[in-house]
Amino acid sequence: MQKIKVIFDLEVIGNSYKNNQTGVYRVAYEIFKRFALRADLKVLYSNFNFNKDKHTNSKIDRFICENHVVIKPATSFKRIRFIPFRKEKFFRKLYNKFGLFDYRISYSKEVDTANIYHSLFYPIHESLAKFPDIKKIVTIHDLIPVLLPEYNSNTELLENTITSIGKNNFAICVSENTKMDLLKYAPQIDPNKVFVSLLAASPEFFYQCKNETKFSEVQGKYNIPEKYFLSLSTLEPRKNIDHVIRSFVRLISDKKIHDLSLVLVGGKGWDFDKIFNEFGHAKDFQDRIIITGRIPDEDLASIYSHANSFYYMSFYEGFGLPPLEAMQCGTPSVVSDTSSLPEVVGEAGILLDPKDQESLVKSMWKLYNDKFYRNELSEKSLMQAKKFSWEKTVQQHIDIYNKILSL
Repeated sequence: MQKIKVIFDLEVIGNSYKNNQTGVYRVAYEIFKRFALRADLKVLYSNFNFNKDKHTNSKIDRFICENHVVIKPATSFKRIRFIPFRKEKFFRKLYNKFGLFDYRISYSKEVDTANIYHSLFYPIHESLAKFPDIKKIVTIHDLIPVLLPEYNSNTELLENTITSIGKNNFAICVSENTKMDLLKYAPQIDPNKVFVSLLAASPEFFYQCKNETKFSEVQGKYNIPEKYFLSLSTLEPRKNIDHVIRSFVRLISDKKIHDLSLVLVGGKGWDFDKIFNEFGHAKDFQDRIIITGRIPDEDLASIYSHANSFYYMSFYEGFGLPPLEAMQCGTPSVVSDTSSLPEVVGEAGILLDPKDQESLVKSMWKLYNDKFYRNELSEKSLMQAKKFSWEKTVQQHIDIYNKILSL
């Protein structure tokens, strides 16, 4: 069996390594580490430094070393020393227009025999056009920056990524909904060159964890109460966390509940003030709303598993990993009925309009008050989560590579 020679772009891993290892980093990491072990692949790595971070290369080197991966680089770059006014916005745009960049890219000889180039986030670099025999693929995680620019600041980057697909290159989307959004937004892209591979939740971090000693340790570290609703996401407007806070406050106020809290896990994201303003309005109940900040992966299974239920009222998701993580921990979940989330949750959770407070409060009350209902949803969640795995995702990628190479 002939090996597929893949150039896997590691810039997104380098950008986030030891810093913000969530979202796209997680996807790239889980796929890459399994690629590195495949007997049917030969993997090289690239970094085109779209992020213009002089530390990315050294962080990639550190990642490779600390994960004991034997892998060769496909690219290298040197900074061009004499570019006047390189930091000025006007000149930067002018230089980009004429293809003059801060760094000069060079390729190793290994690239001449490569079959596939795959970027997990950034655009397909235009210099790759000189290798017409290499099939070029980019992963599209969501269309948020172009469909909902008010919730994101990466609009230009995604536009460039979509443009880089063009007529000759390929895309892998993380959900059927994302594929549909991509083709609707960019009808010039050939639908036969767009594929879908669903994501997964890491089994070493997300599992049913009923260890009371571990939970006691976690409670002490993050001020977690005995009985709580849980929400986990980056704190930003698109996640609709202020709606969850308002609904929770209404529930415990109307029903006179004294033994329940709301735990919000996640780092501060883009334009998070709205969430903290809502927290400020809940003056009589602020001690019942715990904002932990970002929590390391190794503590999340315990927090998910001990929650009464999980809430994810996001307005839009390309896939939606947190609900899958919650389900894999056996936690009953209430999730928006928008975008890709029904694909992930199926019939294992409660799907609601993300603006419907009445339905959310009713669901919160039922999950608080009905142990049998919680147990039923917990069992359904565990069954639904078994439909997803990184091994399945990786095999889907290999199948897609083979299909593309046969075209």
